[in-house]
Amino acid sequence: MKKVLSKILKIVVDVLIVAILIISILILTIALTTRGNEGVPNVFGKAPIGVLTDSMKGDKPDDFNAGDMLICDVVDNPVEATFKVGDVVTFAADVDKNGERDYVTHRIYKIKKDGKILTKGDNNETYDQDSKNAVVFPELVKTDILAVYHGTKIDGLGGVLNYLQTPTGFFLWILLPMIIFFLFQAVRVVINAMAYSKEKGILKAQEAMEKAGLTEEQKQRAIAEYLAAQEGKTPPEADETKDAPEAEAQSESDDA
Repeated sequence: MKKVLSKILKIVVDVLIVAILIISILILTIALTTRGNEGVPNVFGKAPIGVLTDSMKGDKPDDFNAGDMLICDVVDNPVEATFKVGDVVTFAADVDKNGERDYVTHRIYKIKKDGKILTKGDNNETYDQDSKNAVVFPELVKTDILAVYHGTKIDGLGGVLNYLQTPTGFFLWILLPMIIFFLFQAVRVVINAMAYSKEKGILKAQEAMEKAGLTEEQKQRAIAEYLAAQEGKTPPEADETKDAPEAEAQSESDDA
């Protein structure tokens, strides 16, 4: 029963380790492939974007909710790209007015004659560049568009991805488990090395006993002494030998 539980635990630990490594690689890839402060992560031409708000919540096929993860197509050459009204595009904007730029994925609402692009969330009453809004986004040009969304998403994974990209989330769920894993592996390596050394020593002792022509009882006694010495214990025979003089003295005293 213990062996079965041990195997199950080992499988669970291995699966968790693989999952952590995969997520770590994904997070690192996203961080390394983001082009500056205004770029998007680029994983083989795809940009995983976490949705922060419900501004695109609706009943259209390409609508989405807060917490979803969008798989957008990265726009490598926006100058030569063609955009039209109705396209859902990703751009960077200071949503919270705190100096940090977030990714906004909204639908193109209008393209002006001068080429300027206006956007709007399907769940918002007005377009993003309307001066009546509490937060007014600037009019966009082609080079502001970083990616285009075509409807591929993973429900609920965007919130997890956004949290894992924070310093706290990355430390608690990526870095700390990896540190524990490497410590665990180091301890296991040491234990295995000690077990191998012990087994190797026993084999050498057995070979020596074979050459010496010892009996089976003598072999067992020698192995027991060797193991006891490795563990820092006194061999059973030594205990008996040590106690023998005291027992003999007690016997002589009783005879007297």
